[in-house]
Amino acid sequence: MADAPYIAGVDIGGTKVACVLADEEGNILARRWQLTRAQEGWQTVVSQLFEMTEQVLEGVPRQQVRGIGISCGGPLDSQQGIVYSPPNLPGWDAVPIKRIFEERFGLPVRLENDANATALAEHCFGAGRGTRNMVFMTWGTGIGGGLILDGRLYRGTNDLAGEIGHTTVLLDGPLCGCGKRGCLEALASGPAIARRARELAEASPESGVWQRTSPDAVTAQHVVESAMEGDTFARFVLAEAATYMGIGIANLAQILNPERVVLGTIAVKAGELVLEPLRRALEVHAWSRVRQVLEVVPAQLGDRAQDLAGVCLWLAD
Repeated sequence: MADAPYIAGVDIGGTKVACVLADEEGNILARRWQLTRAQEGWQTVVSQLFEMTEQVLEGVPRQQVRGIGISCGGPLDSQQGIVYSPPNLPGWDAVPIKRIFEERFGLPVRLENDANATALAEHCFGAGRGTRNMVFMTWGTGIGGGLILDGRLYRGTNDLAGEIGHTTVLLDGPLCGCGKRGCLEALASGPAIARRARELAEASPESGVWQRTSPDAVTAQHVVESAMEGDTFARFVLAEAATYMGIGIANLAQILNPERVVLGTIAVKAGELVLEPLRRALEVHAWSRVRQVLEVVPAQLGDRAQDLAGVCLWLAD
């Protein structure tokens, strides 16, 4: 079935689950999604996925389906096809999702963590097209990475390559959810931006951020929206986070020498408000020859990335 024209893609998230049927050009032919019933246990979520996968495969002969690609938050074992307790999927303790799907549908299945799978999607169809060495970085609730090196996905020895958000960029900095201090994620992620705004709230009570919400309810989205309207305080908070992001990318660039870094959610929404200070930090912290070949750009696929992530597991050989 290596040349079969169709591919099924499954996206498992803590908020929603989705299934698609696509062709090798990335055209979505059928799509279903539901809110994730995560609190009801993994068996319930798998039942949701089975139902939607059956729906998108309805009327399609199995021999015309190349396989099923599953994108899911880690930790996981991509080779064995096992999901190990993602934070947003309670009770998923060593779930053999690959075997479960293969037994149900009689099709080969590939599993990949969501950052890696999204990196493949951006490489195949988005902002990474045409590159040989590319890094995709999620930039939202968390900061993660997917590495495309010499045109292929690089996973590391045990599926932990690309954990860019948990590299240390500030000694003795804020406590990160991983237990370390000064991680990039603790300084530049969406929750970190909101935390920094709260810390500085008393010094800037006139900011437009506080016309939108109160300090105890502030999110990165409030900061971005205010910054886009010209709010000085909001722009300062964003620029500070972007500077740390630039330091993290400089470290990454010195090690991997990529030609393109593709940034997710916050870069897509805030654009040059974060890209300009980020690039200034790169000027300081990365060698000129490293910078000469490096582009830092926002992701292009938007919501399509989640649909194509699982599909691209079968297009990257």
